[in-house]
Amino acid sequence: MNLTGLNLHTGWLIGTSSLIAVAVNMAAYAGQAKTARAISWLDVCGEGSIVMLTLLWLVAILASRPAGHVTHLLSAGLNCFLFTALLDLLDEFFTYPHAPWISMMESLPGAVGMVIMSVALLGWHREQLALNRQLQGVEWFYRSHEKIDPITQLYRGDYWRARVHECQRQQWAAGVLLLDLNNFRQINHRYGQAEGDRFLKEIGRLIRMHLRPHDLACRYAGDRFAVLLPQMSEIDLVNLCSQLEASVQQVAFKTGQQTTAIFHSARTARALLTPEQSLDALLCSLNAQLDGNAHQAAG
Repeated sequence: MNLTGLNLHTGWLIGTSSLIAVAVNMAAYAGQAKTARAISWLDVCGEGSIVMLTLLWLVAILASRPAGHVTHLLSAGLNCFLFTALLDLLDEFFTYPHAPWISMMESLPGAVGMVIMSVALLGWHREQLALNRQLQGVEWFYRSHEKIDPITQLYRGDYWRARVHECQRQQWAAGVLLLDLNNFRQINHRYGQAEGDRFLKEIGRLIRMHLRPHDLACRYAGDRFAVLLPQMSEIDLVNLCSQLEASVQQVAFKTGQQTTAIFHSARTARALLTPEQSLDALLCSLNAQLDGNAHQAAG
C-alpha cells in the first residue's frame, strides 16, 4: 500500500491518535483491572481484530483518497466506530462497577458512526457515477483498474490485447492504430523524467479526445500507443491517423517555469484487423512500419 497520501490528512491522523488515547485513559481511570484468569482471550482476539481492521480501513481511505466531503465523512464514521470497538475491547481488561455511563459511551458512538458512514456511502455512490461517466471513453466494456498505466491513465498493453482477442471472438472487424512520438528521449534528457511523464499524460488525453466511446486506447510501450477501433472503415482510419499526427504537432507543451512552448511530432501506422488474423503478426508489421518511419524522420 502506498502511504504517501497520508501526508494530506495529518489532522485526521492526529485526531485518531487522540481518540485512541482518550478511550484508553478513560477505561484506565474509570475501571478496575481484571485478573488474568478473568480475561477471555478468545474475546480479546475477536474484538482486537475488529479494532485492527477498522484502523486498517481508516488508513486505507486516508492513503487513497484526496481531502473532501466524502473523505471527511468516511473518516468521521470510522473513528466513531473505532471508539466503540476499542471500548468494547477494553471491557475485556477492565470492569466499571462505579461508572455505568461507560456502557452508553460504548454503544452511542458506534450507532452515530454507522449513520455517518451511510451518508458517506451515498456521497461515494454519487462520486462513482460521475467517475463512471468520465471513464466510459477509457474503459471500453470492462473495468480492471489494476491494469491501468499510472502515467497516462490508459490501460496497459496486456489488457488491450485481451480486448482485441475478445473483439475477434465476437467476429468484429476493427481498425488497429499505433502512434509513436518522434525523438521523445530528448524531452526526458533535457527536462527530466517527471516532465516526460507529464507530456505522455497529456498525449494520452489528446488521444482519448479523438476516439469514439467504444474505442480503446492503451500505452503499448514507452512512448508508443495502441488504439483498437471496432467497426471502422479504412478511410476513417486514414483520416484519424492524420488528425492525431496534426493534433500532436499543435500541442504547446511548457516545462517548469519556461514560457516558451515545446512542439513535438508523432508518426502512426495502421491496419485493418479481421477476426481470423494473427494479432502478433499484425503488431509486428505495424511496429516495423513505425521503426522504418523513425529512421526516415531521423535522416
